[in-house]
Amino acid sequence: MTARIDHIPTAADAETPQPEDDVTPEAASTAGTLFWIFAAFALILLPFATVAGKRPLGWIQEPWSWPFIVLVFALVGGGGLAFDYLRLRRNPGFSVKANEAFAGMGRSFAYAAAFLAFIGGVWLIGFTLASILFMQALYYMSGLRGAKWSLVGLVVTVAILLAFRVGLGIWFPLPPIMLLFPDWVGNALGEYL
Repeated sequence: MTARIDHIPTAADAETPQPEDDVTPEAASTAGTLFWIFAAFALILLPFATVAGKRPLGWIQEPWSWPFIVLVFALVGGGGLAFDYLRLRRNPGFSVKANEAFAGMGRSFAYAAAFLAFIGGVWLIGFTLASILFMQALYYMSGLRGAKWSLVGLVVTVAILLAFRVGLGIWFPLPPIMLLFPDWVGNALGEYL
């Protein structure tokens, strides 16, 4: 374990002079606008992400209805923050105050990006290889480096794989990377990757 703990002071720290609930309008409008953009994007993708229900139970029980209602409410409710953002962004010093919305979240974003890369990796190279790479990257990003931690990451990954494959019986389809190899490789190793 490392001798020191990396800590980036944020407004949520007890010793900070600025209370946690004292958020600048610039920070609130920036964060709210990003969520508003995400909700708009999700609403645009909703018809492609859902299919009609198998039984005619009414529109309220269709797979698209509740996500549609929630996203519309999010867009209407968050619209004020988006307008505030457009109004405030021209003020001097806006970017400094807006960055408070994400103070101390750099590592969180890095972990989230690594997880998204893992999800894409599962599709491209398969669950096993993506899990091994993700676990090694996760340990490295956490500051746990060296042969010991690489081995621990590998053992944890094998335990997770056994839980999914043997314990739960979940198998994933052949990853597209197997198309680059001869058929016998995919037939022999595909179900384990």
